Amino acid sequence: MANPVRTRSDVWKLAAWDPILLWYARAIAAMQARALDDSTSWRYQAAIHDYIRQQDPNASPGDTLPSAADQQRFWSQCQHNSWFFLPWHRMYLSCFEQIVATTIAGLGGPADWALPYWNYSDASNPNAGSLPPAFFAATTPDGNPNPLLVNARNPGCNTGQVIADQFDTNLDCLKETIFVADPPGGDPGFGGPKTAFNHSGGVVGSLETTPHGSVHVAVGGFMGRFNTAGLDPIFWLHHANIDRLWVVWRQRDLSHLDPTDSTWLNGTAFDFHDASGNVVSFTSAQVVDTTASPLSYQYEDVSDPLGGALEAVAEVMRRPVMAERRIPEMVGATAEPVVLANRPTSTSLAVRPPTGPALEAAVVSAAPPRTFLHFENITGAGEPTSYAVYLNLPEGADPQQHRDRLVGVLPMFGVREASRADERHPGGGLHYALEAGGVIGRLQATGDWDPANLRVTFVPRARGAAAEAALEAAVEAAPEPIRVGQVSLHYS
Repeated sequence: MANPVRTRSDVWKLAAWDPILLWYARAIAAMQARALDDSTSWRYQAAIHDYIRQQDPNASPGDTLPSAADQQRFWSQCQHNSWFFLPWHRMYLSCFEQIVATTIAGLGGPADWALPYWNYSDASNPNAGSLPPAFFAATTPDGNPNPLLVNARNPGCNTGQVIADQFDTNLDCLKETIFVADPPGGDPGFGGPKTAFNHSGGVVGSLETTPHGSVHVAVGGFMGRFNTAGLDPIFWLHHANIDRLWVVWRQRDLSHLDPTDSTWLNGTAFDFHDASGNVVSFTSAQVVDTTASPLSYQYEDVSDPLGGALEAVAEVMRRPVMAERRIPEMVGATAEPVVLANRPTSTSLAVRPPTGPALEAAVVSAAPPRTFLHFENITGAGEPTSYAVYLNLPEGADPQQHRDRLVGVLPMFGVREASRADERHPGGGLHYALEAGGVIGRLQATGDWDPANLRVTFVPRARGAAAEAALEAAVEAAPEPIRVGQVSLHYS
């Protein structure tokens, strides 16, 4: 018998202390009381994403850690900068949701509890970019300390301010036509590059860039690092929304297809624990359809926020429409790394006419090439921030007055982890790609384009005096500044 399909609700459409949130808080309190080596405990679940003992904010001499073999198999497993980013997090959320729901049922709560999602991109809700009130209330309605509150968040989070604006929550990722990244220099894809197991480092897919990474940074605190992100209750609602956007992307256009490569579908299995502590394994193929077993959930709203017509289409009716995959050509690059700071920082590069694949493609294709700015080998340490990237921003100008020159946002969520060399990764840092053709076209139309001197400016993102002060302190305290190894321009 198939499991009933549960519905994940929009948290902003719930009352401040709707039973869904009150029971979530009660379950968290119960899970926090469990031992670290209990696979259903709050800390164990967070450690699945990542764990560093020396940085555990809840470390206690009385802790009993799982065996080394258990830690290697189940902890620090999150997939980032990879085509497994979306399916792995879907598996992770599903197991977590089952554990919370079972805990709630054991406390006398409803049997059909489902994880809500935080739709911070909802243009109809002026508060969408704020944390829902239940997540910063001092107490629950019964007067007990509120497990949903995390004091370590960024300034403004716990006072109801908008901390994620339209740049942090931009949904241009839904316009991506391909799931898997192009070869280096091209489109980062909706879902990221083809990889094997990849905990961190490398090309970041467009959804993982914004809104995923930028919202992590906007909340900050525990949410700012892999090894503590799962300790913040809002993490799970944030990732439920990222998971929802995968559903939206698939449905808004029939040519939006998941990978059909067998190495993505069934080549790698990921291990978790269910609510009974039993080991369960999943492949990507098993989690493509959320409404089918073993997932059995749906979202309250998967309409297209960009205004396209939603078409519910059976999988058998989908027809692959393969976008032309051009070979990217680099037409300019910086000569020196650029060190980012707590103030606007600029670098320049010269752009030459294409002579190779981009020129050949222009001869045989009527479609103009797409233009991507790539930011390679981004490394550093300290508390992450986000940087808005502008082209040809006048010296000393207010960036807010030149939004037409904004290419996009680079969130530094994961930069510390991607800079860390270990047995699986060389520590080469993050690699972002932003489409720049629209901005360059406007610069050319207004006479502000000089191919001999394309100026790229990185502007740190901070909202309000308290956030600016916190950013300045964080940058000053960072043991290693954030450094961009190279900025390059590619035609694809």
